[in-house]
Amino acid sequence: MADWKESIHSEVNNVYMSNPAARPGEETTISFRVFKEAPVRSAELRVVICGHSERISMAVTEEDSLFKWWTAKLYISQEEMIHWHFLLHTDEGELFYTRKALETVNPTEDNDFTLLPAFQSPDWIKSAVFYQIFPDRFRNGDPSCGRTTGEYEFDGGSPRVMDWTDEPLEFAEGRCMDFFNGDLAGIREKIPYLKDLGVTAVFLNPIFRAHTAHRYDCTDYFHVDEALGGDEALAELSRALHEEGMKLIVDVSINHTGSNHVWFTKAQADPGSREARYYFPDGKGGFECWWDVPTLPQLNYNSPELRETIIDGDDSLVKHWLKDPWKIDGWRFDVANQVGRRKESQLGFGIWRDVRKAVKSVNPKAYIVGEHWEDTIAYHLGDQWDGAMNYFACGSPLRRWAGEAVRFEAEGPDYPPRRSREYTGFELEQMIRQHYDRIPSQVTGLQLNVFDTHDIHRFHNHEDLFDWDIYRGMIFLQFLLPGTPNIWYGDEVGLKGHALSVEGCRYPMEWREENWDSRFVKLYGTMARLKRDEPALHTGGYKVLYRDNTSFVFARFDREKGFLAILNKSGKRKTLNIPVSVLGNSSRWEDLFTSERFQVEKGILTLNLTARENSMLWADFIL
Repeated sequence: MADWKESIHSEVNNVYMSNPAARPGEETTISFRVFKEAPVRSAELRVVICGHSERISMAVTEEDSLFKWWTAKLYISQEEMIHWHFLLHTDEGELFYTRKALETVNPTEDNDFTLLPAFQSPDWIKSAVFYQIFPDRFRNGDPSCGRTTGEYEFDGGSPRVMDWTDEPLEFAEGRCMDFFNGDLAGIREKIPYLKDLGVTAVFLNPIFRAHTAHRYDCTDYFHVDEALGGDEALAELSRALHEEGMKLIVDVSINHTGSNHVWFTKAQADPGSREARYYFPDGKGGFECWWDVPTLPQLNYNSPELRETIIDGDDSLVKHWLKDPWKIDGWRFDVANQVGRRKESQLGFGIWRDVRKAVKSVNPKAYIVGEHWEDTIAYHLGDQWDGAMNYFACGSPLRRWAGEAVRFEAEGPDYPPRRSREYTGFELEQMIRQHYDRIPSQVTGLQLNVFDTHDIHRFHNHEDLFDWDIYRGMIFLQFLLPGTPNIWYGDEVGLKGHALSVEGCRYPMEWREENWDSRFVKLYGTMARLKRDEPALHTGGYKVLYRDNTSFVFARFDREKGFLAILNKSGKRKTLNIPVSVLGNSSRWEDLFTSERFQVEKGILTLNLTARENSMLWADFIL
């Protein structure tokens, strides 16, 4: 049987709280559970309200086949964040339980459980499965629209229309103007495909008027690019998705425009114009550009007029597309941690607070997700983003686990990707939990858990490192982490590409089923439908049950059911003894893919693994 200290658990969810979204003036109960035999004599809830620490006595309110449940009542009296941990009086002395650990000394408050009483949460995210689409590369559904070869000149090149079976051009040759002419009508045609896969939400890379295929060089925020079908095509796509119970978010950069945006054209023509104040002067008669890319001038939010147009106005950019007839369900903001920041001008946090107010004024359940590759805590305090592109605790740790150097840490250029040492299970736990145990409890389930995206090569195209068995385990963990998994279009069929440049992850979607890799189809379809359907993967708890140098076991669970992702990269046979009784009372666990069953003896699940055997297990619990 597992050590009783491993059995203590609590979460900010409906298993451990009667009202996990309590607002000011409301009451909630807060509980933890622990093995019935645990030597806990009494317990207290140590909560900070109005800056003052209070200790509220807890009582045993329930017992089931394994656990005692200790509970206290808490009245919510403030809008500001409330945080707490538990003080246990045991036969071994006083112990303090936080999200991070059970400790013998009074802990700091960094890893306390938290409640944001005024937080407007898009709770649909917790059960969502996202599918990210690069519109030009997904499907052509309307041959009447699209780019034509030589249509215009831009950045030393001009559009070139490609055949669907062509490979994307490298930047030096194509200047990001190699168009395959995928469009919004093509996405609408494939809604049945997405629904069958298990997808519940679509994330579109930029769709507004621009000159490149990636469309981060926006020339008009208030019109969908006609090459994608225009404004009406977005309205039709949104309606069609909503009719199927699916959601839609759109990618936009409010950090910079394209150099051919009408604002920038006016700014260059008249340095005294209103539009000139939309950009940062460079002191040389020109304007500052994001990362000195001359086609991407950076926006200057010291301009009240710009803020009105982008954020605050009644029909501002961030409000406009949330309204009829488009009614998108949220925004993914490009390079979000850099918005409003240039030298001495550091307006980022204030901008995001205003963006949140604006977006939530139109749709309180709209999703605000920011791109940031590192620690996102500063944006996750309830007043800015709902979630982040979770490279920090998902994509990057998984790549390190497999022995790939993370792009911004590797020596030299971003491509080709470099090997690193393979990180251990102990380090994988640290990389995941340092994020999830620190951000406010209510936003753990709002993270956009990315692996492959438009900004990084598909891992299965990294020929030097890709191993199918290890990859399976990585995808199991991506789908089990709190938050919503993000499938980069084509990963579910093993889409071809290369890892030598960012263009290698943007191949056109493969629609010839005979060219699909059935292993990927089964893996992604099974995991997507599981995530969509299982409440334990929506709001259930999470726990690391085992870790060593070459193995890692991660659990999601509620009172009725549990799931285990078994990650193993050992080149030899090995045995794992997993203390599953800390999750719930189960007599056996079953492999999700093979239906093989494994017996539990005295609360321990013993797995005899072959070399690099990774698996996904589940069990029903006896209450």
